[in-house]
Amino acid sequence: MAPIRIRPESEIREATDSAFEAHRARILGVLSEAEVEHVGSTSVPGALTKGDVDVLVRVDARRFDHAVSRLRRLYGVHQPHNWTPTLASFADRGGGDPPVGVQLVVAGSTEDRMFGPFRDALVRDPALLADYNELKRRHGCDDHERYTSVKGEFVRQVLARLGDRSA
Repeated sequence: MAPIRIRPESEIREATDSAFEAHRARILGVLSEAEVEHVGSTSVPGALTKGDVDVLVRVDARRFDHAVSRLRRLYGVHQPHNWTPTLASFADRGGGDPPVGVQLVVAGSTEDRMFGPFRDALVRDPALLADYNELKRRHGCDDHERYTSVKGEFVRQVLARLGDRSA
């Protein structure tokens, strides 16, 4: 697999903001009760990114199965090995530019407490964002599996620190 291409989010902000708004409208068209947020590096000013748009869709637990069914009609199933009773992942079948991934979560679940809080921590803390960007620079030439693993460990450490502060 080819190395990851990392670039500043500012280079593609217009395209990623436009893609997010289009997918947000598409999702709300079939899940009007959902909350839809832009998460991931393209949502963080100053972040380095692969250039994909991550969309977080939050629903009540009672609506999760319904939401899965609705999103399956709009998107392809993505990473089914990571699915849980409170998380489902989808990807835009059209393979657009920028690529779009959709994470469906139950509001208040463990997975819900990952995406937004991590984004918010990066926005709030310039030193943390600098560390995250440096990690991406160091591992941007790695294969996708290694890049994802290293990035995931960073996210877990940040979320653990955030959890310690709220205790």
